[in-house]
Amino acid sequence: MTRRIRTYLPVDTAELRALEQTRELPAGTRTVFAVTDRLRASAPTEDTEGLEYLATQDAATEAAARGLRVVAAVDLDDEDLTDLPDAESACAVRISGALPQQHIASFHLLDPPGERDVDADLELSWYDATELALVLHTID
Repeated sequence: MTRRIRTYLPVDTAELRALEQTRELPAGTRTVFAVTDRLRASAPTEDTEGLEYLATQDAATEAAARGLRVVAAVDLDDEDLTDLPDAESACAVRISGALPQQHIASFHLLDPPGERDVDADLELSWYDATELALVLHTID
């Protein structure tokens, strides 16, 4: 039985513009971040919300490392995800193909680099999936 999994995908401005025009994120093989069995094993005392937070933080860390500010929360079928057991992050999984806009649940924007506390978790502002134009305006 297929079930939906919330994944977190760092995205760049070009991908967001493509999403705005074509209603899908461009096709390709990508690493996304999700609550995985490996994450559950590495953080056994965390509840579901805590595990989701850890996955979001790993996606945000990856985004920041690539100079990006946006993480998209995308709901995908578990059968479309491939585990990456050798990845540094216990949350990392692989997907491929285009991602339709209707699978996007929300966007999360990182604070600008100059406003980040390097010793703290990354702060993310939440935007509904319908607020793509506002997200693009904010990061431009």
